[in-house]
Amino acid sequence: MKASLVVLLLAAAVCLTQARRFRSDGCPEPYDRLDETRCILADSFVSRTMNDSLAFCKTHSGHLLYIEDCVDQTLVLDYIHSEVGLAGKVYWVAASDNAEEGTWVWEHSKKPVPMGNPLWHYNQPSASTSNNCIQIHPTYDYRFLDANCNSKHMAICLRAV
Repeated sequence: MKASLVVLLLAAAVCLTQARRFRSDGCPEPYDRLDETRCILADSFVSRTMNDSLAFCKTHSGHLLYIEDCVDQTLVLDYIHSEVGLAGKVYWVAASDNAEEGTWVWEHSKKPVPMGNPLWHYNQPSASTSNNCIQIHPTYDYRFLDANCNSKHMAICLRAV
């Protein structure tokens, strides 16, 4: 009897940890609502390479951060500045020019990344062939900077509601 109860309790615990819990805002835990169509998850505790950050977001059923226009940029920056512990950190953006030097594309869609202001910082991307990924950095107003893909930064994930 006791063994059956233990097995039943363990099975229930496994089911609870495996089930995705959705809050009233439509986002599964640990995501927060970003806008009408997207949820956001920021991990400001563990720094990772670009590839590890892409994998982290995939394990949470999302995509690494992408900022396609000024609206996205404002939403993400407002979120970073409104949540405790997120401001002042460097985050990856899911884009690279790994396939063709100088041709920046989004990892999730392979579409071109918008160039110039307001997304990119002044004199970015650089001409360096070793900086093939994008980061946003607080010292540079969270504008795009090219970075070495093996450096370690924080991850922000996005997913559909």
